[in-house]
Amino acid sequence: MSARWIAPNALDRDVLAEVDRVRIIDTHEHLDEESVRLTQPNNLTKFFMYYSFCDVATAGMSGEESAAFWRDGATMRDQWKAIRRTWPLARHTGFCRAITLSLKELYGIDDLRDDTIGPLEKAVAKHNKPGVLEWMLRGKSGIDCALVNANDPGDLARRTGTPGLFLFDLAVSDVCSPKFDARSWERVTGADCSTLKGWTRAMEWYFRRWGDQVVAIKNVCAYWRVLKFDEVPEAKAAACYAKWQGKKKATKEEIKAAQDWMFHWCVQRAADLKLPVKLHAGYHSGNDYMDMSLFQVKDLTNMFQRYRVPFDVFHLSYPEWTDLVALAKHYTNVYPNLCWAWIIDPEASLSFCRQALHALSLNKVLGFGGDYGFADVVYGHSRIARDGIAKVLTEAVRDGRLTKADAKTAARRWLRENAMELYRIDEKRAAQAKGQPAPLPPAKTAT
Repeated sequence: MSARWIAPNALDRDVLAEVDRVRIIDTHEHLDEESVRLTQPNNLTKFFMYYSFCDVATAGMSGEESAAFWRDGATMRDQWKAIRRTWPLARHTGFCRAITLSLKELYGIDDLRDDTIGPLEKAVAKHNKPGVLEWMLRGKSGIDCALVNANDPGDLARRTGTPGLFLFDLAVSDVCSPKFDARSWERVTGADCSTLKGWTRAMEWYFRRWGDQVVAIKNVCAYWRVLKFDEVPEAKAAACYAKWQGKKKATKEEIKAAQDWMFHWCVQRAADLKLPVKLHAGYHSGNDYMDMSLFQVKDLTNMFQRYRVPFDVFHLSYPEWTDLVALAKHYTNVYPNLCWAWIIDPEASLSFCRQALHALSLNKVLGFGGDYGFADVVYGHSRIARDGIAKVLTEAVRDGRLTKADAKTAARRWLRENAMELYRIDEKRAAQAKGQPAPLPPAKTAT
């Protein structure tokens, strides 16, 4: 691994070597299947869609430049022209630094400039062939396994062409969406979802289909609603659900009541199957819409108290990560996850690790998740994470707060062992190897 975020001479050599040896369990991705990737255009979208475009946009892109970048059929050169003015203003951020580190390691390109776009275009095309994901993830990034939040149309998890490399979450966010349409679930599961009891039968169908293979359930509803899931009587929830799905203009409060009950049901079912609960908390991807009141990690306290199931709290609940440290210290079932956080705010991630090292037990921290839809930038993000963890552990060793042996143990736990245990990776791989669920039949066309 040659492209570095922090110079190796700034880090303890033995600690850094141990950090680099760890085969990471990547706790969170949105990666496409390789068969899909090989059909995608060779342009800058794979580097900027997740999430660097947000930073070059906030650096002052014009509406015309933004439209030019996302124009259908835009080439890599076209897209470079659209971001060329603001790229120098944003290239130092975590989002963008992940790009430059990946470009250097994967393609031998030191930066985006007029003279490097042509060579980059050729290099990406050269490597875009079967085996590219194995090369990028296991070969270059040192990732053993990636846990993916992705679902086929109509399904809540995904069949994969790379078993063992990809494992999946059961995506339950739709049950908390105001756009949830029970009729689409009826076409897949065969259950009558016009009632709340019918919905539970449909949801149980998905748990039976995927329960032995998925590593967790995942909910990203903090993008559009609060994380406070009240305890609602089933009778009230059933009435609210019937009104909501009966298209009778249910109020926001009635919709929330139904959703709260439905998510509680999902969490209880996850507890039955010993599946962790993954929750987006904190910062929102994109620009010019974020409402920070939606993702307060404190709002989840009643869930932590009620259910004896691990809660995997994503993105450090940034910027509320000090609250998350306190909750993880107090609650035995709360696990802070650094997925995405290393590139949202590298300095905050360093600060979290410094605090967590002496506030939390070593089994609590989940040290890396790329959170990308394209594998091309995973290396850069993982490099920032590895170097950041090595820096925090180096400081502790040099200050005499940790022995080198303790520092190496922390590195292994944070980057691999905690995730192996929490998600039961060996068990899930074995279940996946026995055979994946059959593909869903084509959706029936409504008449």
